[in-house]
Amino acid sequence: MKFWLLTTEYPPFFGGGIATYAGLTAQLFSDYGHEVTVIVYDEQAQGRKELVIEGIRVIRFSSLWDSHLMLGYPAQLSYAYAKIVEDLIVREGPPDLIESQEYLGIAAHLLQRKRTLDPLFVNIPVIITAHNPKFLLDPIDRAPTYQFPDYWTGELERFSLRAADGVISPSAFLGTALTHSLPDLSVEVIPNPYRVPPQPAKTSRQERLLYVGRLQLFKGILDLLEALVPLWNDGFTWPLDIVGHDSPYYPKATSFKSYIETRYQPYLRKGLIRLHPAISPEELRAFYAQAGCVILPSRFDNLPYVLLEAMSYECVVVATQSGGQKEVIIDGESGFLCQAEHLGRTIKRATELSLDQQATMGHQARTRVASWTDPESIYEKKMDYIRSLLHGEQPRSFPVIRATPSSELIPVSKQGHLSIVIPFYNLGPYLLETLDSLMQLPSSLNKEIIVVDDGSTDGVSIATLRKAARTYPDTTIYRTPNQGLARARNFGASKATGTFLAFLDADDKVDPRYYPRAIKILQHYDNVSFVGCWAQYFGVDHHIWPTWNPEPPYALFHNPLNTSALVYLRDHFLAYGQNDPEMEYGMEDYESLIRMLSHGCHGVAIPEPYFFYRVRPHSMSREFNQANQQYLYRLIVQKNRTLYMQYADELFFLFNANGPQYSVDNPTVPPPLMGAWH
Repeated sequence: MKFWLLTTEYPPFFGGGIATYAGLTAQLFSDYGHEVTVIVYDEQAQGRKELVIEGIRVIRFSSLWDSHLMLGYPAQLSYAYAKIVEDLIVREGPPDLIESQEYLGIAAHLLQRKRTLDPLFVNIPVIITAHNPKFLLDPIDRAPTYQFPDYWTGELERFSLRAADGVISPSAFLGTALTHSLPDLSVEVIPNPYRVPPQPAKTSRQERLLYVGRLQLFKGILDLLEALVPLWNDGFTWPLDIVGHDSPYYPKATSFKSYIETRYQPYLRKGLIRLHPAISPEELRAFYAQAGCVILPSRFDNLPYVLLEAMSYECVVVATQSGGQKEVIIDGESGFLCQAEHLGRTIKRATELSLDQQATMGHQARTRVASWTDPESIYEKKMDYIRSLLHGEQPRSFPVIRATPSSELIPVSKQGHLSIVIPFYNLGPYLLETLDSLMQLPSSLNKEIIVVDDGSTDGVSIATLRKAARTYPDTTIYRTPNQGLARARNFGASKATGTFLAFLDADDKVDPRYYPRAIKILQHYDNVSFVGCWAQYFGVDHHIWPTWNPEPPYALFHNPLNTSALVYLRDHFLAYGQNDPEMEYGMEDYESLIRMLSHGCHGVAIPEPYFFYRVRPHSMSREFNQANQQYLYRLIVQKNRTLYMQYADELFFLFNANGPQYSVDNPTVPPPLMGAWH
């Protein structure tokens, strides 16, 4: 089997839990004869480098950034992973399986391409092995959860979990947390593999406590210190070694290390707290060999490798019950488990064990880990799960993160031709170029083109319409009194006879691959009513605007899709999405999208720049100002009040974190008015 693993950490270039998992998993699959490729982002790689480590191909990359693509990190990172995979597929064919972490959503772009039926990706099974997603950890860390790009990183993670063919959780604890956050998500619990190292020939257990891990709230480092202070004040003499990377302490706008150095300065001076940076595995083994007790005080945790390492080195471990550690530790036999509020009492109990009791508990801990994480047993469980996925059919429902409640949608046919409606008003210099782009569509695409002249007045435009009638015989031109863009679109839709309906402004263009791909998506999925794509600007700007599957709450905060050029199931547009003429200054297409969402119509974004949006100095969108935008947004909310009320709290958080939505254009970058936290 050709097995490709996407990861943000891989030894020896990185340490940490993800690196430990990736290294062990890659080696395990390689040992069983599979052809393993590891793809890892590494900013030290200076480009793209391939090397072989113990029979495993490792691809390190650092420079797949497109300056014209308006993506921030980590959305750009996800895009880069997909490009690496694309290059490999083109060069050597597809793998049999791709596995990725969920953390940072690095597989989101790849999965978006797969689920929008990209032929390069559609038939490749993709599984996600969860570690600790940011969207679960950030609220516990009191991080800026709703500020961009942090919020969007969580959305990428959620989509990765929803869109994968299978999801593995190393602990039932994390599996339950994932299904609570994403109802109906199917999660398979398979522990991470771990090879118990040889027991050190000599240990020298000392009266020392050890914490190993990143300094973060969710890891419980402050809970641990608060539990120890009363003990130290009461004469307890065991010092605490803290080993791990520093992190931001958001509530105090400082780092954890700085906060600890300030708040606990008396205990640092007495040598009761000793801060150490992250160290090598060899150095860490010496800490394990000397520790009288290892503490894991997490408020939330998956199944940390620190726990497995400490238990495998026969340390006495005290851990909170808020994580997968309660699935491995048998309280009082292979370690101690407690509620966070009883941490101090349990530490005291652990440190009062005799040397014989320590040795017995340490031996039982090592035996427990060896049985729980046996690589060969875990490999067989994982392969059984993979085999169950390899021949599964492409699902008929697109993986939405949050389905909008609705009454039953009207049934529609999925067979028939495409109607392309072009609203036109005094855009004579551009219309023929737009029609020329439609002439490049595949001849197999059955279509009709409808131009709605909304009462054009200038001579050039009227002459252009006459020329279009002569030059493009498959084009029907209707002339109406000037009534505005919304009514022109609705009129064209009423004249359309196709099963599928596309709108295209008279100065824009489309890639010939757009409409066939959109129709294929509409035909394949039972829950998709409209399709968009990324927008390539041309004219006075040449950036690419990435668009997104429109889901609340973000879709209610800011328009996520190229709504002037969508492809619809025509009957769903006529029933639920006709443009509202009251939106006289613009955003009529955006309000239409929200109204369709409120009726349970879902949309999809093809992550390719198939729509060419002309940027003109005096276009309608260039006439937006704060006054008319505030007015239009007010109308949108008033017209879709029920849906906005459903997401009122989250919308409040988004506004509070990012400022007004008319100042935001991209959820993957920090908001321009608020500043970044990192």
